Amino acid sequence: MFCKHCGAELPDGARFCTNCGKDLNAAEPVRPYMQYGGMDTRPSTYLALSIIVTFLCCTPLGIVGIVYAAQVDSAWNAGRYDEARLYSKRARNWSWWGIGIAAIWWILYLILVLAGVAASWWTFDEFFV
Repeated sequence: MFCKHCGAELPDGARFCTNCGKDLNAAEPVRPYMQYGGMDTRPSTYLALSIIVTFLCCTPLGIVGIVYAAQVDSAWNAGRYDEARLYSKRARNWSWWGIGIAAIWWILYLILVLAGVAASWWTFDEFFV
């Protein structure tokens, strides 16, 4: 048996949670999004995207994305649905910022390399005169 408030594991038949102290038999407040069409689907964690960003391009932003992605499931299982959505959104945003910064970095690098190649071709004749 698990607490519907904090997600802690409890012995069967427990009335109060030993972790958060809340009454397990109390009625859960109705959330606005649950009134229309039932429980929403679990948000994406974006963990794979965060790991790819960490290894391939922008490590600091990818690590922040991994931290937020790791918190999505635990918040959802504890019944903190709005918090889980917030963590999902933050993981996605940090990962996309990492991809954007890495793309800008590689574009600037390519421009500088091409400028160096062009400069070497323009001055190539001076070495053989």
